[in-house]
Amino acid sequence: MAEPRKIELQSPEDLQHLIAIARRAANEKIDQALPPMEGDVEDAMRKAVEKDVHNYINNVYTATFPSITLNGLTPDPEILQKTDINTQGVEEEYEPFNAKLFSRAKDLARQEEDLIEEIAALRRTVPGKVVEATKKGYREGVEADEEAVRGVEERVRGGVVKGDVVGVRALDRQGDVEAGWKEGVEGLQRVWGRCRGWWPG
Repeated sequence: MAEPRKIELQSPEDLQHLIAIARRAANEKIDQALPPMEGDVEDAMRKAVEKDVHNYINNVYTATFPSITLNGLTPDPEILQKTDINTQGVEEEYEPFNAKLFSRAKDLARQEEDLIEEIAALRRTVPGKVVEATKKGYREGVEADEEAVRGVEERVRGGVVKGDVVGVRALDRQGDVEAGWKEGVEGLQRVWGRCRGWWPG
């Protein structure tokens, strides 16, 4: 069975505050049952009751120490003996109402709501816009490629008709080259004819 999780406190002051709350509540009950006597008269019964009640509170908290950690450490029992634990009521101090700060807080709250709505709208619309932009870019790229291919085909067809190939003009001295080629072929034919005449039949 897993060990129960301990109560985590950040500092000894946190534990002292909890003890003070318990002692203050106990004192209020004692005041109701045994109101303080007027003057400097010492009330022995009241003092005895206070001592017993505070000892009981100390015993209760001592029993809970194994289940409490102060910043990861087990509390020191001596913390219960500290005399500076305030058992009096803590008076809360509030800053006077500031209309400008209140108005500013409302404006910031509205801005936050507007930003949240804008972010939600972007989440709904941006994916679709990205897809459309991608499709458009792909479509424009394909159309540009097709246009380039058509241009090349037109230049090829124009080159065939005009004696050019892909827009390249006819070679300089092309006629001389063709004439030399023809003359060479005819010369080979004559040589071949002579060879056949010499070859025994």
